[in-house]
Amino acid sequence: MTGAKRELTLIDCFGLGINGIIGSGIFLLPAALQRRAGGQSPLAWLVVGSLCTLVALSFAEAAGRTDRSGGPYRYATDAFGPLIGFAVGWITMVSSLLGYAAVARGFAEHAAFLFGGADRFGVEVIGVVVLVAALAGVNVIGIKPSARTGDVLSVVKILGLVAFVGIGLFHVDARNLHAAPSPLPGERAGLFGAAFAGLFACTGFEYVPVPAGETVNPRRSIGLAMAVSVVGATLLYALVQYVAAGTLPSLGSSSRPLVDAARAFAGPTGAGAIAVVATLSALGFCSSSAMVVPRYVESFAQDSFLPRILERRSARFGTPIVAIFAVSVLVSILAIFLDFTSLADVSNVAVVVQYQSTCVAILVWRWRDPKASGFRLPLGPTIPILAVAGTLFFLVQVSRVELLFGAALLVAGLAFGVLTRLWRRRGMK
Repeated sequence: MTGAKRELTLIDCFGLGINGIIGSGIFLLPAALQRRAGGQSPLAWLVVGSLCTLVALSFAEAAGRTDRSGGPYRYATDAFGPLIGFAVGWITMVSSLLGYAAVARGFAEHAAFLFGGADRFGVEVIGVVVLVAALAGVNVIGIKPSARTGDVLSVVKILGLVAFVGIGLFHVDARNLHAAPSPLPGERAGLFGAAFAGLFACTGFEYVPVPAGETVNPRRSIGLAMAVSVVGATLLYALVQYVAAGTLPSLGSSSRPLVDAARAFAGPTGAGAIAVVATLSALGFCSSSAMVVPRYVESFAQDSFLPRILERRSARFGTPIVAIFAVSVLVSILAIFLDFTSLADVSNVAVVVQYQSTCVAILVWRWRDPKASGFRLPLGPTIPILAVAGTLFFLVQVSRVELLFGAALLVAGLAFGVLTRLWRRRGMK
């Protein structure tokens, strides 16, 4: 990557992984899991977390085979060629873009709760615009300031959730843990339906390999950061759900489940503290997204799938300034006009596609070069195959509308990328 320096350390990779996973999801989704699975909702986090751990381990092997930026896009390109690689990369970028917009909206919703006012929507709009503009400014200055911001926020959000669990455990009422599922119309009840609802909150570890070209010793740092981040987040999520379900009988009907649970056992002070943590957690996720998504765009432009101007870097700061600006505008529009749940559901479909492609890419690489050096998962092809099977099962939980929307995004992106590539090639002749 022209102008890119290797500045991200192992600690930065951990921060990127934690911020990529822990955003607004764990603060907003426990209600949906409670409605779908009732007393089994903590187990749903373990189900989806186990699947994501298998996928993260597969990503770790993939990351050990290249030190170039791009993440899932790069893996698919190396395994299947540029066109399929771009198709996967496009849906990956869309997933990241939607996730960024969803959590930016979640940030604005919690900010509106904290600051109040009659015009809640107006406060949310201002919150989205200020957040996205501020993160764009930090990313233009350099990747290291952005990484340091993410490192600090990752520590804050973990401490906040640990405090929620540590205090709330003493107030759990066992009678609340036997609630029956009560799904809303259109929601799929049961353990696996709840696990799919929680998928959005467990994804984001795939952000870690995207800036590999700007990471020190990426073959080691990236895989380790992904695996540890997923396992740690999964265990924490299950405990958070247990406390929320055990302290708030009306968890399934809450629009701010952790805030309301904290109010139930710690009063208004506890509710305010969790709202602050939720806002900072969303800020941390958005910080990681603001760093990662423009680098997807830049990679596509470098490989001729997007206009050349999007690969332009700042002469002063060495950052992809045009891609950062374009992503910031798109995220602001999406976050203002779509709600958190709609953005998260469509993002889940896109996430499954990129997970499957990376796991299959590992199998292809092993077949081509069975003696290749680098990190290799134990048990032969078992882990990637289980990961593919698990993600396919999760697709069964997706509604037809979401599948069609995801397919339309894939087709539109592939068509645009192919036309751009042909146009740029003609211009070179």
